[in-house]
Amino acid sequence: MKLILMLILALALAVGLIAFPHLAEQMLRIEAFGWILETRQGVFLITLFALLLAIWLLQRFIGALIAGPGNIWRSLRMGNRKRREKRLRDALAQWVDSRGDIGDKTLKRSSGVLPDWALEMLRIMATQAKDQKLPQNADDPLLVAYAARVATEPGVHPQPDLATRKAYLEAWLKVHPGAPLAMNRLAAIAEEEGNWQKLAELLEEAWKNGHRSSHSVKPRLAHAYLKLAGESPDQCMEYLRKAFRLLPDDGDVLVAYGRALADSGDEKGAGRIWTEHLEKQSDIEVARALLELVRDNALRTYRKLEDRADFELNEAQRWLRAELAHTARLDGLAFEQMRSLTEEPEYAASAWQSMGNWHAAASEFEQAAHCFRQALEQQR
Repeated sequence: MKLILMLILALALAVGLIAFPHLAEQMLRIEAFGWILETRQGVFLITLFALLLAIWLLQRFIGALIAGPGNIWRSLRMGNRKRREKRLRDALAQWVDSRGDIGDKTLKRSSGVLPDWALEMLRIMATQAKDQKLPQNADDPLLVAYAARVATEPGVHPQPDLATRKAYLEAWLKVHPGAPLAMNRLAAIAEEEGNWQKLAELLEEAWKNGHRSSHSVKPRLAHAYLKLAGESPDQCMEYLRKAFRLLPDDGDVLVAYGRALADSGDEKGAGRIWTEHLEKQSDIEVARALLELVRDNALRTYRKLEDRADFELNEAQRWLRAELAHTARLDGLAFEQMRSLTEEPEYAASAWQSMGNWHAAASEFEQAAHCFRQALEQQR
């Protein structure tokens, strides 16, 4: 804008001097600080204009030098900014609409409106995940992180292969250590690979640093501990205790932890945590595990549940009571109690399955087939 004003002023000055040549020939006398300057008015005005133009160019040049050698040409050139802004808007519109080359070519012609790094971010945004280039060590850290984010977006199709996504995330964490989103996506890849140790480490770090809530971390971390317990028999109890501390009311964790306690000789401890859990929640898998543990003392355990009314017991406890009655050879009570469970939609299939197993064990195959058919009907 300043350049345009100066050009307009120069044009007006030239027209004035041509229209009124006698004014240009008049003498001008300036006295200041003991100095006396005498010259013609036309020469003085032209010299003044040339001096102002030289000062402006020098100012632009010094500003370009301070900004950096790579920005000198951009600082000095006189291109049409509005035209470049329009090209930038067209490029963004193509990206929004997913048309043509998604604005890649138009972006190259809109340089000067935004800094180079911002234009590069827009180019990365306009490139599909599978076509992103792997970051190099000399790349701008911000661009490395952004390219990695675009390339590892979970919802894009097609996605780069697993190894490529992992390389992107590692480059991201190298330039931005501890980036929460990068760690979360790397954890998802570790889970996809079955690298439970890495998954546990990443989730523990994210939780410790406050990047993820306990509500979102605990289920995945407990699952990783269960997997590690299966892979590391020597550290099995350590991992199961960690999982139990995280999710003491989770059925899968309770069953695994209780069985480990029983295998280590602490059957009372296993029975206690399973019994206490069933008092709070109706969990058929925990009831099955407890049944196997107390099968040898079925009658004594049955007596503890016998005097309690149905409304005092949840469905899993009622199923356990019926199974204990059958194991203790109290078949009449067992079938009566188990049939009452067939009226409960969520437990009807398990009840019919149990009665089918009882009939099959007694070689009553016709009744067993009927019960199994009913169980299949309930599961549909």
